[in-house]
Amino acid sequence: MKKLLFVLSLFFLSLTIQAQVDSYWRLYPKIGFTLAKFPNDKFYSGDRELSDYTARYKQGMTGGLEVAYERGVVTFMASLMYSNRGTKYQDYTYEDVAIQEKVSGIQYTLHYLELPLMTGYEIYEGLKIKAGIQPGYLLKAKFKQSVITSEKTYLDGQGIAGEMKVVKAEETDRSTTDMFKRFDLSIPVGISYEFSNVIIDARYVFGVTQNSDLIKARNGGFTFTVGYGFDL
Repeated sequence: MKKLLFVLSLFFLSLTIQAQVDSYWRLYPKIGFTLAKFPNDKFYSGDRELSDYTARYKQGMTGGLEVAYERGVVTFMASLMYSNRGTKYQDYTYEDVAIQEKVSGIQYTLHYLELPLMTGYEIYEGLKIKAGIQPGYLLKAKFKQSVITSEKTYLDGQGIAGEMKVVKAEETDRSTTDMFKRFDLSIPVGISYEFSNVIIDARYVFGVTQNSDLIKARNGGFTFTVGYGFDL
């Protein structure tokens, strides 16, 4: 009986030592950039859907803190991140018999405070695949575009169209926070590689909830970050 208790004690002691060796807490300050868009969204000019001008990726920035607990090959992560999301659209020109409008720089920029909650699995030393959920809170949103309006000139008394003459140039930069929902939910999946406490992380975010009732779009896109780990 004493031998059995001794063996069991050694066994549980070895488990404790192994857990201490294989598990740790770490804090990662992170910074990086986003490539975001509204997948499958279309651009509308008034009531006209401009099907050739679909959403495109726009670049933004991201940064924040991540806390990670690793035990063996499994890691649990919780982050608090500030991220730029949104979308942009291709430039286009609208023209009729009298005027021409050149529209450029069309984009929505959404500023979020996000809380990614993820689980990672190490498939090779330092290399992990990750997935989880990402609640987000919209801080503010903006819409920007530039419009140059030109009119056709005519030769006096002949009714023959001549050159286009610029009559107006407008820059739009307005708040559109009321257009968008405050709460957003996404699913991030990705991969990371860590060496010498430096971690490089790449993720794709799939929007679950619609971010607006007006344009019926979802957030989506890539997030790339680099961070440095401090043991806690």
